[in-house]
This record gives sequence, C-alpha cells and structure tokens, in this order.
Amino acid sequence: MKAKKTSWQSMILFALGSLAGAVLGIVILRTLLSAMAASAPGFWFVSRAAGVAGYVLLWASTAWGIMISSKAVKEHVSGAVAITLHNVTSWLALGLSAVHALSLLGDRIVPFSLTSILLPFTADYQPVLTGLGTLSLYVGLLVMLSFYYSKRLGYRIWRTIHALSYLMFVAVTVHGALLGTDSSTLVMQLVYALAAGSVLFLTLFRVLDMAAGGTKPQRAHAGRRQHSKSLG
Repeated sequence: MKAKKTSWQSMILFALGSLAGAVLGIVILRTLLSAMAASAPGFWFVSRAAGVAGYVLLWASTAWGIMISSKAVKEHVSGAVAITLHNVTSWLALGLSAVHALSLLGDRIVPFSLTSILLPFTADYQPVLTGLGTLSLYVGLLVMLSFYYSKRLGYRIWRTIHALSYLMFVAVTVHGALLGTDSSTLVMQLVYALAAGSVLFLTLFRVLDMAAGGTKPQRAHAGRRQHSKSLG
C-alpha cells in the first residue's frame, strides 16, 4: 500500500513538472516570437554570445576527450567521472550551438530563413562558411548519440563515428574564425589560436603515445561501455 501511494505521488509530481515545463516553454516561445516580430536587435548579440560560449565548451570537450585515456587523468579522475564530464561539456556545446543558429531567425541585419539554417550550404550569406557550422552541428549530434549505442554499433563503427569529432572541431574553428563578428579582436584570435594549438598538440601526443605502445583506445572505450551500462 505504501509503495502504491509513493507511485501515485511520483506520477502527480511528474505530471505537475511536465505541465510547468510546458507552460514555461510556451511563454518563452511566445516571447521569442514577439521579439522576432519586433525585429529586436538582441538576437544578434544572443547568437554571438552563444556561439563563443559554445566554441569554448567544444574546445574543452575535445581536449578533455583526448586526455581521458592518458595515464595522468586516470590516476586522479575515475572513468565514470571523466566520461560524464566529457558528455556534459559536449551536450552543453551542442545546446549553445543550436541557440547560436536559431537566434539568427530573429536577426534583421543579415536575415536567415529556417531552411537556410537547417540545410547546409543553402544560406544566401556566406553559404560555405555557414554550411560548415550547420554540418558540424549535425555531426556533433551524431557523435553524441553514437555514445549511447556504442554496444550495438561495435567498437570499429563507434570509433569511426567518434573520429568525426576531430573534423567537426576543425570545421567549427574555420567557421568561427572566418565568419565570426568578433574574430578580428585580439581576444578571439588568441582563443582560436590557443584552442587549435592545444588540440593539435594533444592529438599528436596521443598518436605518438599509442605508437610507442602506450594507452590503447580500447581501454578508454571499455570505460565508456561501463558508464553507458549505468545509464540504462
């Protein structure tokens, strides 16, 4: 009887939470649509801020993903914590990238349509550079979803998909450095240089370490499989 009561309480709390989330989502959506209709200039600043924050998180996720299998990290951080941190930063980077793209719908300085944002290389403004950003978002989503299906995909296929994250990082760096409004500033130039340089250094170090008989990628993947089991 007590278990049944607890079950009903959980269902009521879930229903109230879902209702509150739905109402909040509708209010936010109506506010965004009203701001878009009024051609609010704030969307451009939101897009810029989300783009920069998303890139910094992508940098952190990529660098941390390379370092996960290193001996130095394993001695101080457990496998589950390391993978969780990698996943959190990756999802946050994807979320902010989506905000960066969708915020452009409210901008009236350089108008974008939903089609030009969702379909790579179809925008009127800088189609190649804009398309790299859109394509990178889809690749990032594919890489993240493959993590949860790594057991079904098998190690080789999962590894091939995950390797696309390197190309994604390069594409996003080119997209931001050549298309970003703030790319001409010294701060952003330092950010792009430090991000690209550090990822290149860590990648070369990992390749040389593996060639010398160091950490095998299968060991890191085993930690991911163990963590994915705890998720479901």
